[in-house]
Amino acid sequence: MEQLGGIVERLRLATTASATPSAKCPVIGVPTTVAECNALREWAQTTPTVAPQPASSDQLAKHLSFMAAALPSKNVDDTTGKMRAAVYATLLRDYSNEALAFMARRACQSLDWFPTPKQCLELLAEYKQPETAQNRALRLCQDFTSTQFDRWLANVRDGQEPGDVPESWMRIAVEQGAMRRLDDGRYVSRALYQGPRKAYVSEHKSRAA
Repeated sequence: MEQLGGIVERLRLATTASATPSAKCPVIGVPTTVAECNALREWAQTTPTVAPQPASSDQLAKHLSFMAAALPSKNVDDTTGKMRAAVYATLLRDYSNEALAFMARRACQSLDWFPTPKQCLELLAEYKQPETAQNRALRLCQDFTSTQFDRWLANVRDGQEPGDVPESWMRIAVEQGAMRRLDDGRYVSRALYQGPRKAYVSEHKSRAA
């Protein structure tokens, strides 16, 4: 008779280790210029997202050993132990090391006994994948663009020339009442717009009319 903790080592033979390393990504930082923002956005949109790699057999065994050391389990005979180890290996071997670490921590926090395979899967269903480098890059670019737009719109409201900006910005400014679009298609700041020129009419002619 042996406890599940003593069977964990069998998982090293029942599972296959991941062999493909994760692709390296550049250091993702907050862009400080439009050129940096455009380059970062282009990288994020053209670089394929690397799927999380399955945990190795050693990593899986480590997380099960962690739970076995903290949570009691029923004694099982050698044959049952082999079958149980095969079940855990089959159900859990496709999850990432990070997901299994989350599962082990949550099990120790919330359970009184070593989790069943069903409980392991329920805990894994709560795990949220971390943000990918591509998504973080796009989010930083969006934040940078939003900040630049807000600053530009405030300047336009104060009467500054719109400058060379995307037309979509000027359309939004028109919708928000900060700019006007003239009949010739030009956009002008409302703070600067004086209206169309009117022909001068002398006071004498005005009275005569």
